[in-house]
Amino acid sequence: MRRWLKGQAMAEYVIVCAGLMMSLLAIGNADCGGDGNTTTCASRLLTVLHDNYDGYSSSISGVQQYGEYAARGAYDSDPNSGGDDDDDDGTGGGVVGGLDPEGLTEVNQITSDDGFATFGNLQSDGTVLDATGEIIGFYSDVDNTFTDNNGNTVAAGNRNLVLDEEGNILHMQAVTSCIGLPSPFPRPVYSWAYVSLATEKVFNTLNKNELDISDKCSQASFKVVKNGQNQGGRILNSEYYAAVFTIDVSETPLPKTGDVVYWTDLRICSVMAPQWDADIDPDDELDDDEKYAARLALFSDPDRNLGQLDIVDYFTQVGTDPSKSQLNDCPTVNIISQPA
Repeated sequence: MRRWLKGQAMAEYVIVCAGLMMSLLAIGNADCGGDGNTTTCASRLLTVLHDNYDGYSSSISGVQQYGEYAARGAYDSDPNSGGDDDDDDGTGGGVVGGLDPEGLTEVNQITSDDGFATFGNLQSDGTVLDATGEIIGFYSDVDNTFTDNNGNTVAAGNRNLVLDEEGNILHMQAVTSCIGLPSPFPRPVYSWAYVSLATEKVFNTLNKNELDISDKCSQASFKVVKNGQNQGGRILNSEYYAAVFTIDVSETPLPKTGDVVYWTDLRICSVMAPQWDADIDPDDELDDDEKYAARLALFSDPDRNLGQLDIVDYFTQVGTDPSKSQLNDCPTVNIISQPA
């Protein structure tokens, strides 16, 4: 095992377990039907555990492997350059051509269709390289497939990773006011950026040039998924923003495009369209139970429910740090519970 991997196992284990707990709890009320059939619930929970462990573990491992960039440095034609590992097992990632010492480097990673397995890094000619820089297959963006060197073709996807000058993986952050209530209370967003962990330089999200944020601050934001697909926007402090690619800092706050809601009984952190429940009981004629039932019905409306927090992305960023995690693991002050 490489030296940079030592000590990683426990952190990954904790993050995976936390992610699994959210998945298990999320099906608790929705799938068990509330009929008291504990056998059915136990069976469904075990099924979710089996189906999701490998996925979460592979997804997190696929991200963590890029820590090798910082530990060994990127390599060029010689995959063994940049380090003195004598127990190299050929695993991990690498940037063919090297990192940009003055800025950010983007890696387009080819994955399985569900995003859980990682095949390699995409090159401009469509070839896919493994961690040693060897060609292992070809990716077609026409039908989104990966064909390996043996001619086997499978459905595939791709994801973009942004690395700083030392190879640290960066997550998109919001440029916000430095003054205001603490997270998860709303705070204005003026731009989106990547902040280098190596140099603390700030870069815009459009062309990755340096960005002057002046007296503003940056704060972590989180991905959203819907029906297993990544959505374009990000969650920040109870609010959702659809547009995340910006080249400069706006003088006025960017408009939000959704509200983040935590459903206590469903144990789901969702993104709802603006004013999603404004038409419920305008004349104030319903009791609390009726209002709750009406809101719950809107949760299933695909036009009002824009998606939910990407739990893998969330735990990847907050890890086990209690200072970063949010109440209910949902960065919002909007909480809906069944009336007592």
